[in-house]
Amino acid sequence: MPRFETVRSNAYKLLGDAQDWLHSDVDDPPRGDRAEALRRARQHIAAAKEALNEAAQGSP
Repeated sequence: MPRFETVRSNAYKLLGDAQDWLHSDVDDPPRGDRAEALRRARQHIAAAKEALNEAAQGSP
């Protein structure tokens, strides 16, 4: 099994990739409910990255 730091690092990178995709310019930016859902998704990704950083600080 991989070590925690390897798993955390890989997850952090994938979350960063998702952030990049969600922040990319598109020809048809979402509006209304879709825009709100996108904003929440970005917040959840940021919170997940923060939690991974906190977990890394607590690990040996």
